[in-house]
Amino acid sequence: MTKKITLELSNTDYSLIKQIADACKWPVEEVVVQCIRSGMPPSLSKVPEVFHEELLSLNALSDKALMSVVDGKLPPPEKTGDLYTKADYVSLRRTYALSLLRWRGHPIEHYELF
Repeated sequence: MTKKITLELSNTDYSLIKQIADACKWPVEEVVVQCIRSGMPPSLSKVPEVFHEELLSLNALSDKALMSVVDGKLPPPEKTGDLYTKADYVSLRRTYALSLLRWRGHPIEHYELF
């Protein structure tokens, strides 16, 4: 199923998208969809659903707070259980925070989590 939306773009943005569409020989709409897909925050599709709400709440944090999560200075709420241990939730949370920072435009190419 698809949904239709209407966007208003500046002439500059439209020209850039049109230029790429022409170069790729793609419809403008396909270029816009590709831009949206590649510019979306990290997907949780491969993460157990039990973690989704907590990880999605990281989206509301400031960049500084996300960096504290990445650095381990803002630990997750105490959770126990096999799934939290098996999934290494602390590392999962730090990785998601790092992905959000990258999505927000911060250079994180060589950042080490461990």
